[in-house]
Amino acid sequence: MATPPALLEAQTRVNRKVQKAATRAALLQVAVDLLIEKGVAGVTTLEVQIRAGVSRGALLHHFPSRSDLLSATVTELVGRNEAALWREQARQPVSDEPVASAIRTLARTASTSSYVAEMELWTVSRTDPVLRETLRSAERRALPERERVLDALFESLRDHPARAQVIDLTTEFARGLALSNLLRDDPRTGHALVESWIGTVGLIIAATKSVAG
Repeated sequence: MATPPALLEAQTRVNRKVQKAATRAALLQVAVDLLIEKGVAGVTTLEVQIRAGVSRGALLHHFPSRSDLLSATVTELVGRNEAALWREQARQPVSDEPVASAIRTLARTASTSSYVAEMELWTVSRTDPVLRETLRSAERRALPERERVLDALFESLRDHPARAQVIDLTTEFARGLALSNLLRDDPRTGHALVESWIGTVGLIIAATKSVAG
C-alpha cells in the first residue's frame, strides 16, 4: 500500500528538522572544540565550516554571523562545565565539610579548559559590541541552568540566610582565580587562596546566622 502524500510530507518535515538539528549541533561542537583548542581568534566561520564538513549556506543558515556562532557556544560550554563540576565533586572526600567541598569543587572546575574558554569570550566581548550584546542574551538564557547547578552544589546551605551571598561571592572568586591561575607557575598559591576563602565563608555563615538568630 502506498504511503499517503500527507504522511510523506509530514515525515519529510520531521526528517528535515532532525537533519537541521544535527547540523547545528555539529557546528557548535566544532566551534567549542576550536575555542578550547585555539581560543576565540581561532574560531572563524571558514574553519568551522571546513571542520564540520558543511556548505557555506548551511553554516550561515544556522549562524548568520561569527558573533552569533560564538554566542551560541555558551550553551555547550555550560553543559561541559556542569559535567566537569560533577566529576570534580565526585573526587572530593566524602568526609569533607559540605560547604568547603562545594567551594573546592567550584574553584577547581573554574580552571578547566571549557570554563576558561567561556571567560575568554567575556574578555573578548569588551571591545566587540556586537559580540557583547549577543553574548549577554546567551548568558541570560543559560542562567537558569547555571543556577540549578549551583543550588545543587550548595544544597547544604539551602535554608541558610547567607546562601545567595556565599554562592555569588564564591562564583566571582572562582572566576577571578581561574584567570589569575593562568599566569601562575606554582599551583600552591591558588590552593592556599581557596583554603583562605573557605575560612572567610565560614565567618560569613557564622556571622549571618548570628544576626538572623
